[in-house]
Amino acid sequence: MWSTFPVALAGAAVVAAGHTAPISDALLSSALAELLTHADVSQGPRIAPAWTANVTQLFGASTLGYQVGSYAYDQAGRRWRSTLCSNNTIFHASGDTLCFDQLSVDLHGASPFGSNMTAGAGDGAICRTLPLAFYDQFALLALGKKTGSSSVAGVPCDLWYAASTTKEGQNITASACVAADGVPREFNMTTGMAYKAVSEIKYTFSNPHIGALSDDVFAPSAVCASKYPMPACEGGSKQALTLYRVHGKAEPYSLVNRNAGDALGDMAFFCDIIGMDATQVVTEWAVEVDSAWGQYAFCLFQGGKNVCWGHTGKHVGRESSLGLGGGAAQGQCSRNEETGSWISFPDVGECPAGAAVGTNGCTWIATPVRSVLAGCIIKHRGLQEMCAQERGHAPMLRSAAIFAAALETSDPAKGGCPDASASGPGSSISSWIVV
Repeated sequence: MWSTFPVALAGAAVVAAGHTAPISDALLSSALAELLTHADVSQGPRIAPAWTANVTQLFGASTLGYQVGSYAYDQAGRRWRSTLCSNNTIFHASGDTLCFDQLSVDLHGASPFGSNMTAGAGDGAICRTLPLAFYDQFALLALGKKTGSSSVAGVPCDLWYAASTTKEGQNITASACVAADGVPREFNMTTGMAYKAVSEIKYTFSNPHIGALSDDVFAPSAVCASKYPMPACEGGSKQALTLYRVHGKAEPYSLVNRNAGDALGDMAFFCDIIGMDATQVVTEWAVEVDSAWGQYAFCLFQGGKNVCWGHTGKHVGRESSLGLGGGAAQGQCSRNEETGSWISFPDVGECPAGAAVGTNGCTWIATPVRSVLAGCIIKHRGLQEMCAQERGHAPMLRSAAIFAAALETSDPAKGGCPDASASGPGSSISSWIVV
């Protein structure tokens, strides 16, 4: 399972990974969010103060496909909304619908729902809140310059380009083709992240309608208004699990406030974003949990420590990989036999050393088993080739078996990879990827 960082640029979940999402959206660091918050939107191109449009979003990895939907922007009201769906073919060749509704509103700290994302639809929907101030998505263009003229779908527009560096050293660029009505017909951003899949985001806007927008356009979704976080599943018991996490060497060697996944669940990443950094470390963990699962949380390594948002109290969080597979509430209480599961570990649920699960309400214990380099699994144990064969034919059991065997032993004759150090000097950027 990937490390996570906290806010989607627009529309549809890291994460991936986040998360995420998950992986269905490109995610920005909180440092970038702060940069945009303080940018002067009166400079740069004139962006229409309020408008809606159809939008298409494309990531840097073609395997993630297009997301299509609607976008609403209200500069004076300091709010925007992006509702996007895609047809994801990682599990089924015919595809599964993956939808995300992201809302960002400046509530001046009065509510945790100023930045939230609704993942899924109907009884499969959940709400995720993000602890970030409102930021204007197009504000980075205020730092840019006009570079020429072009057209998009026959609409003339002016080209703008901007670049900046966050205090973490992350290089961010933005470019746009802004029409005379002030609506960008194209908007592109690169984040300088380690994975091509989430380092490039491209938006195309069409059929804009310019004018004041009602509050209803920016109302919270039903699940965010009434079911956050989701209640824990009923009938929990102690369960022993083998889980895995992909991480950078700079991160704490711990599952406290972290995400992990079972072997099948991790195939959504290893089989969909093969362009990952081969120097990333994969660690196997032996875990015991109370299976009264709570909502799966966004977790990340930030400011030198692990943090999470969105848990159901002490309960260990769970969802199906990418929230797919048909289970209610993104697979929180489902077996997820087709897609595998992602798991999150709240610090308040960790059992003290020597205590059993259930002692004073503690919900989990985790012990590291061994670590290997991601590059060994992908390039030298045949995972990349097997992923290509099994894509669209879930469950991807043979791919998951290759992945698990690489961690089970160091013997190459048995499919194992050599031991790798799980800690030490590492890139902080590598710890920003989702789920």
